[in-house]
Amino acid sequence: MPILGQNAIPTVLTARMARIREPHVSPLNDLADEIADTYGLPRGHVPYVDPDVGGIHARALVLLDNPSSQAEAGTGSGLLSLENNDWTAKNCREAYAKYQIDWSDVVHWNVCPFPIAGTKNGGSSAAERAEGARWTRRVVEMLPNLIVVLPLGNAARDGWRRASIQRANLFDFGGQKIPHCGNRGLNQPGGRDRFEGAIREMKRRFG
Repeated sequence: MPILGQNAIPTVLTARMARIREPHVSPLNDLADEIADTYGLPRGHVPYVDPDVGGIHARALVLLDNPSSQAEAGTGSGLLSLENNDWTAKNCREAYAKYQIDWSDVVHWNVCPFPIAGTKNGGSSAAERAEGARWTRRVVEMLPNLIVVLPLGNAARDGWRRASIQRANLFDFGGQKIPHCGNRGLNQPGGRDRFEGAIREMKRRFG
């Protein structure tokens, strides 16, 4: 299988993990530890935010459903990262490059940041998304520069809706059916066009 992301290379991943307490991501990664503690999980089992993205300085919050096997500790990198070794990360990374989105302008999060009860890489339940809403609210409170929220896929849209966040001057893609950026989402009719259109609009919103 080809390497889809640089986190598949142990030395690269080790160097990236060594930076998870840098100031721009430390508050978010402290929150990841708090979430792990809340659910009795070992620290690190709620994936940390990759220090190569914007962290608390981000202007866009990109929401997915729940940690994939390539993000979870043990089976993957332990990071929410655009360099994870899967198609979801690769597709998003390539769209950012195509539309000149700087990684420092974005941060990724899951509406269910904790491991879900279902099958590996399966979808979250409505109850899990309702539980995750409080953590989404905490993340948004940490992002003073936030101007765009982009939920990708039905579950992420539902999780974002359940967070019930009202904030002035926030452009919210939640009312639009932007697909998940995995291959299954992008390969549905019109999926790639809707996804890339959202990334293009994000860039326009940045000015």
